Amino acid sequence: MRTAQPRRPVTDADLDLLFRLQGGDRDAFGELYRRTADVLTRYVAARLRDRDSGCADDLVHDAFCDALADPGLLEPDLLGSMLRLAARAVTRHTWAQRRYLRTAYTVYEGRTLNTVDTVDNALETTRATVLARPGFSHALAPLTTLQRRAIQLRYLDGYRRDHTAQMMGRSVAAVRDLERRALRRLHAAHTS
Repeated sequence: MRTAQPRRPVTDADLDLLFRLQGGDRDAFGELYRRTADVLTRYVAARLRDRDSGCADDLVHDAFCDALADPGLLEPDLLGSMLRLAARAVTRHTWAQRRYLRTAYTVYEGRTLNTVDTVDNALETTRATVLARPGFSHALAPLTTLQRRAIQLRYLDGYRRDHTAQMMGRSVAAVRDLERRALRRLHAAHTS
């Protein structure tokens, strides 16, 4: 059972700022930025950890652009609203990276794809080719069979964690643990 998170108190100043934001006041957006930018940057940097730490500022910028484009997304808890928008920006970035990885394999193989069936067949062929390469297989050698399978399904095939868990017959927490251990091993092998 999940416990309710304590709500941040909403002051009259917060409500006034929200009203000004939804009214399109540019100075109000400046004030919102001054109030929340540091917290959002720390939050995004923590979510990204060691990967893509250089794009934290861009993702914070995306969150503010979303708020500026649709002030209706903001609620009286302005910091909470901005944290939700920052979380969305990080999620979009993560999914874009996964799509880029799948596309990069296809482009690298020099395939011209015209139909959906061709795309699926080419991706399967490309994955098989990549996995059969000596360098790639060597890179995954330190991993256990389950860790290799989790990495393949999550990062090469692009499945969500819950779907990966279902395919592997494991819990979502077990798949997350396999991923983390595998990534730690790969990172340790790469840096040494």
